[in-house]
Amino acid sequence: MTNLAIDEAGTSLNPAKREQILLGAQAVFLARGYEGASMSLIAREAGVSKGTLYVYFDNKEALFAAFMESACRLQAGRAFEVLNRPEPVDQVLSAFGHEFLRFLLGDHVQSVRRLVIGESKKFPELGRAYYDTGPRVANDRLKEFLKRRVETGELDIDDLSLAATQFLNLCQADLVLMRHVNVIETATPQRIAHVIERAVWLFLKGYGAHR
Repeated sequence: MTNLAIDEAGTSLNPAKREQILLGAQAVFLARGYEGASMSLIAREAGVSKGTLYVYFDNKEALFAAFMESACRLQAGRAFEVLNRPEPVDQVLSAFGHEFLRFLLGDHVQSVRRLVIGESKKFPELGRAYYDTGPRVANDRLKEFLKRRVETGELDIDDLSLAATQFLNLCQADLVLMRHVNVIETATPQRIAHVIERAVWLFLKGYGAHR
């Protein structure tokens, strides 16, 4: 039996239908941008009525935020799962860094980032939605991992949020920017491995408990 959520008006909300709408929204937002997308176009692409669309999402801004959250959660899920491993901190950070960097270099993430950057000056709420569902979530999840490893005595960190941000940025080096502006189409596994190896080494030089 399908599990149904209930909205504030008492209407049954089907998770599969919600996912169907988000897939339609993704296609329209990436093809037309935020301003060029309309609820009518999204409803048509998703194969639902406009009335059904509004049952699930009050407006285009809410739908965009949900699309962003879904895209980030699904795409980055493997990287976050790595943080639950029991291996030594250097091994977990290395595995996480590989997954995170590959995620950032992916076509879908790059398309979403270009969309947000292109539209966020006119629609600042898009930048906030992207930050809250993407970079902030990544920082929070990594911060939780770092806190656990401080408690085990492997790390010595007084500002967990800053340390998480620093490691996430070390993992990117210049590869994500170069990918974003089409200087490169991707990065080789060898280059990714080198960037992550040096990121972990440098991070532990600063925050390792026995540095």
